[in-house]
Amino acid sequence: MTLEINGQPTNINISDYFEVRQTQYGRACFAKKDIPKGVDVLVSNTPFTHVILHEFRKEVCASCFHYEFGKYCKVKISSLPNMTKKNFKGAGLWFCSESCKETWLQYDNTGELTEAFETFLEYFQMKAKTQIEETDYSPKITQEFIENYWKDINEWDEKITKMKKSKTYSKLPFLNEDEYTGARFIIHALFDIYKKHESLPLFNELQSNELQKTSRFPVLLRSQGLIYQFLRIVLPDYLQPFLTTDSLRMIFGREYGNSFGIWQLVDEGSNENKEFLGYCLFPEASFFNHSCSPNLKKFRKGNRMIFQTTKDVETGQQMCIDYFHILDEPLLVRQQTLSKNWFFDCACDRCSKELKTENCQVKPPLEQIY
Repeated sequence: MTLEINGQPTNINISDYFEVRQTQYGRACFAKKDIPKGVDVLVSNTPFTHVILHEFRKEVCASCFHYEFGKYCKVKISSLPNMTKKNFKGAGLWFCSESCKETWLQYDNTGELTEAFETFLEYFQMKAKTQIEETDYSPKITQEFIENYWKDINEWDEKITKMKKSKTYSKLPFLNEDEYTGARFIIHALFDIYKKHESLPLFNELQSNELQKTSRFPVLLRSQGLIYQFLRIVLPDYLQPFLTTDSLRMIFGREYGNSFGIWQLVDEGSNENKEFLGYCLFPEASFFNHSCSPNLKKFRKGNRMIFQTTKDVETGQQMCIDYFHILDEPLLVRQQTLSKNWFFDCACDRCSKELKTENCQVKPPLEQIY
């Protein structure tokens, strides 16, 4: 399905090369002018929140995302100005060079985010010593179930706020490594909201996929609640006003289906398997739809994401990307991947043509990608 310019204009202004319009199928990006092959139509310079997976935290640069085949990064932050904590552990941040460390410190020029990470790390490690056995959590998720779940969390919140701060630490829940990653993602997002990141207005425009994601993976709902409880107790005072059950749901809901994976960079054409290292949000790039025959390619340079035309694009043509490097996969794999992870049945021109000729039935896959 090739969309030509139609629908209603929006107030979302991103690039001189394309415009975002509301169509009957949702929002989409359309070329404002003829664009030749090889043009960078969007360069996203700084992600709005990102996180490195727990297992790769020592191997991936927290600033430029450099990864060198499992080698540990050698540079850490040894101390922060005006920090009262003793035995600073580096806040769970590793860097590939002194230059990248300095870039981070310029971004976090007050040290507030780094100190928030340090405090979180301290209590995460403390609680990890009392690991508990995880139980199965697979209720049937509906919107009503979600609302009732968060109602219970809000009631817990009211009780916590009436307690002395020193007594709340006994109420910290245990977090597993995936929840550690999710919590750091939330801390960084709250910091970017606090600092009014340049992409914040576009982040606020993103669609939430909370119900679709948690109904397929109910354990995510429980994890969200545990992360909220943990952060409510350990977040610094300056971030507390930004943490509510609504804001946490908003961040996770928009991350589901809108985030970009941080993948190991390999030479183009290489058969080497890429490592999935983390994920980040570039809100300005989330308005590109997917096509199995896209006219844009996305690639990462450091912590920047670049979107470049792969063919000549005419005025009015929709501009699309490949969401997950699946262009070489057969129809069924592409359809299953997109349905499971991005919650839609692809009806691009290529899929529509192949569906007619292959006469196949699409079924959801058994596992998610990430």
